[in-house]
Amino acid sequence: MLVHFRTTAARRYAVLVERERAAALVAHPAPGYDEYLPHDLLHFVAEAEWGLDGAVFGQLAAGRDPGIFLPVERELVRQWVRRRKLRPKAHPKGRRSELLAFALQSAWNARRHRRPLPDGWDDLLAEARVDAERLARVVGSLDEVAERWHNLRIGEELTLEWPRAERRPVPHGPLHLQKRGRRLRRRSR
Repeated sequence: MLVHFRTTAARRYAVLVERERAAALVAHPAPGYDEYLPHDLLHFVAEAEWGLDGAVFGQLAAGRDPGIFLPVERELVRQWVRRRKLRPKAHPKGRRSELLAFALQSAWNARRHRRPLPDGWDDLLAEARVDAERLARVVGSLDEVAERWHNLRIGEELTLEWPRAERRPVPHGPLHLQKRGRRLRRRSR
């Protein structure tokens, strides 16, 4: 699964998800723009590093719908939204992903002297179930990704590959019975 983080306007971005086993999806606009590390990019890093397959990107790799994405192909949107409304509401499994994304953002900003660590830092790390040493290692790896994102112009994108294999999608009608492997244009890596 390829995930494209694309700049779309000043202080706006989109996330395009290209899957081999299910429809390509987009979140546009995506939440939490940041000039170095947008919110969903931090989710991707957190979920990839800590193996969170029940959160946003893990659900996408499993052919499921985490709730903020729509099909790239316009003719599928109405069916997708209708089916989403009919599904029973699941309990969110992204709480740890949110905590880890916030911890990564806070630690990276503190390291770069952009903002101090938030109050209750040790409690946050305990709730996220992460040790400071591992967090520091992952935060150190964010410098390259942050610079790549920061240097993109409007319309360019940063493409990351999900580190684990896609799983067979849960069948929910014709949308999941068809392969939707349409390639998205890449502007920058």
